[in-house]
Amino acid sequence: FSIVKTLQAIEECQVAVIMIDASEGVTDQDAAVLGAVLDAGRALVGAVNKWDGLSTYQREQTEALLSRKLAFVSWAEAVRISAKHGSGLRELFRAIHRAHASATRQFSTSDITRALEIAYESSPPPVVRGHAPKLRFAHPGGENPPTFVVHGSRLKSLPATYSRYLENFFRKRFKLVGTPIRFVFKEGDNPY
Repeated sequence: FSIVKTLQAIEECQVAVIMIDASEGVTDQDAAVLGAVLDAGRALVGAVNKWDGLSTYQREQTEALLSRKLAFVSWAEAVRISAKHGSGLRELFRAIHRAHASATRQFSTSDITRALEIAYESSPPPVVRGHAPKLRFAHPGGENPPTFVVHGSRLKSLPATYSRYLENFFRKRFKLVGTPIRFVFKEGDNPY
C-alpha cells in the first residue's frame, strides 16, 4: 500500500523530496524511489536526515557514499537536516523553491536556439560514417521537466555522449538545478 501511495505521490507532485537516513546511507528502496522520480521526470531534492548525530569521520564517510551512490542524479541538491532539532529546514525549502523554479521555467525559442548554436560551435558532434549530424534550431517542448526539441539532420546517429554534453551545457547556461532535462531530436524530411 505504501509503495502504491508513493508512486501516486510522485506522479502528482512537482518537486519530490527524498529523505535519506544519514546513518544508513542510500538503501535499495531509496534507489527504487529515485528511479521512479526520474521516470516521472520530476524535480528532486535530497534531504539527508540525522546529520547532527554523526561524528566528523562518519560525516566524511557518508559524504563519499552519497556522492558515489547518487552520481546519476548529481544535478539534485542534497541538504543536510535534522528533523529532531529542526536544523537545515530553511535551506531545504530554499532548495525546493530553486528546483521548482528551474523545472517550471519558461524558455523562448531564440534563447534555446542561441544556446544550441554556442554548444554546437564549442564542440560539434562527432562524424559518424563520414557524416556529421547537423543541429539546426531548437524550441521549448514543455516544462516539468524542461524539454527541448532539437531539429536537424542525421540526428539518429547522434551519440548519447553528445546528448549528455548538451544536457550539461544547457544546465550550466540556464542555471537549472534540481530538475532533469529532456531532449527530443527530430529530423526533417529531405525533399531531395
